[in-house]
Amino acid sequence: AALGIGGQIGLEERDIRSELLPEDKLVEIGNKVKEFEESKQCWKAKRTAMMVGDGVNDAPALALADVSVAMGEGAALAMDTADVTLIDSNLNKLLYIICMGRRVIKTIFENVAFSLIVKAVVMGFTFAGKASLWAAIATDVGAMLIVTINGMK
Repeated sequence: AALGIGGQIGLEERDIRSELLPEDKLVEIGNKVKEFEESKQCWKAKRTAMMVGDGVNDAPALALADVSVAMGEGAALAMDTADVTLIDSNLNKLLYIICMGRRVIKTIFENVAFSLIVKAVVMGFTFAGKASLWAAIATDVGAMLIVTINGMK
């Protein structure tokens, strides 16, 4: 299951660990978190270590991971420790969450870029003496409506 879900979200096989003993989970997550912290640079994409578990023996590794996901039918300690708790043990919901998160980030980027471009165009027309205050207000309201509609998709 781990390889199937990991492959669907774009992880390579070497980055996926499954069927580990509790102490191996803790060591593996600790190493990944440390590795990602050491390699963090300003302009590079941040890598994060995610742990998915459902039992009491998963709680220490869940606490150590950057992002932790507990299965809803698992132990209460795992659910209390995790950042996200799935209602049931269906890993396809994890895939859905990750894909939805990527779509949200893409939509935010689109909205910010569109707003900045509209502002730059209006500013250019204003400095050239071709736009008035009312034109700037109208384009701002129009851009806000477009961004709002785009965010609702």
